[in-house]
Amino acid sequence: MASPGKPHCDTLDLIRALAAGAVCVSHLRNLMFVDYRSSVSIGLAGKAFYFVSNYGHTAVIVFFLLSGYFVGGSVLRQLDAGTWSWQRYLTERLSRLWIVLVPALLLTLFWDRLGLELAGGPFYLGTEGTFDQQINVASHLGAATLACNLVFLQKLSCGTYGSNGPLWSLANEFWYYLWFPACAVLVRRRRGLGAFAMAAFALGTMIAFPSLLSGFGLWLLGVVLAVLEKRVPAHSARSGLPWLTLASGAAFLAALVCTRFFLLDNDWIVGVPCFVFLRYVLRENVRLRPAGLSRVAILFSGFSYSLYLTHFSFILFVAAVCSCSGFRAAYSVRCRWRPGARGHAGRLLCVRFRGLSAVRAEHAARTAGDPAAAVRAYRRRRTSGARRPGRHHELIRAIPMASPCTAEWGNP
Repeated sequence: MASPGKPHCDTLDLIRALAAGAVCVSHLRNLMFVDYRSSVSIGLAGKAFYFVSNYGHTAVIVFFLLSGYFVGGSVLRQLDAGTWSWQRYLTERLSRLWIVLVPALLLTLFWDRLGLELAGGPFYLGTEGTFDQQINVASHLGAATLACNLVFLQKLSCGTYGSNGPLWSLANEFWYYLWFPACAVLVRRRRGLGAFAMAAFALGTMIAFPSLLSGFGLWLLGVVLAVLEKRVPAHSARSGLPWLTLASGAAFLAALVCTRFFLLDNDWIVGVPCFVFLRYVLRENVRLRPAGLSRVAILFSGFSYSLYLTHFSFILFVAAVCSCSGFRAAYSVRCRWRPGARGHAGRLLCVRFRGLSAVRAEHAARTAGDPAAAVRAYRRRRTSGARRPGRHHELIRAIPMASPCTAEWGNP
């Protein structure tokens, strides 16, 4: 994404690719695995997995800084060169946004409709208990919500389309793309009526959408990176290790650790150290070695935006279809993976599993024609809170008797 005449920094490509991966891993963990509080006896490796896999929101902050650096820096260079044009700028920005957004919305519709048809249940009702999915997906698949997302008003005047919660940040990006050049053009160019009109529009939407302002401040930090890069150019040649980059990177990692321990849980606590780290990456002209790593970073960075917009609905579909969907539909069972469970890497922790054995026992007693046993089983079922078998009784008959919360997936 380097601008013409500007050297390409593959280190920024690596950072962007890692940020996209962090978002996907975070959503994968929250949708497919039980919450940390429910993951008893998972061992050190399991705890490490939970620790490093919850940086999705932090990765979006990194995206904001990189976006400000690339897009805001491009605006400033065009203004300096006297080549600025609102028409060309909006055409470039909107085409880049829509060329991925439109297919992403169609894929969201496809996966959500397929998931509702094949699985349904708590994942699509927003009642599974995962933080990342708390809405009734079917109510967010209408044409009005689709149109609202196409004009970047999600989370401002409507919800995100379908289950695709990550679309919230795209609205932020769009409005930042408008706000910054509107202000920059007013300050740095001839102040005609059009410049004042755009600045007034930007100010009005800032007042109307105050929830976007904090992220806009982080985005502007990326613009500051571009300004500093112009005023203090990068080293043309460097001997030895990039010590300032390493030190600022260590400070950035320390800030990330603090947010995981909830010592300093604020976007700016991560944003400022990330800004300093990126500044020294650019100042010390840090490049990737060997060349193979550079090629991989550029490759993954190239589709990071597409990955960000398309992954969530697919992961939700897989989670809904593969996680005890038959149990959930009939008996209100909630199942998600537990990493490192004893005896099998793919064991499922089925929350609210109690009562399933009582349901099966009642059905067996009724089938055997033993009224007394059926009454006893009925009382146990009522005590456990389990529901009476309905159209899924054949499924329950096929389930071997097991203790609560020990359902396994894939064991022979």
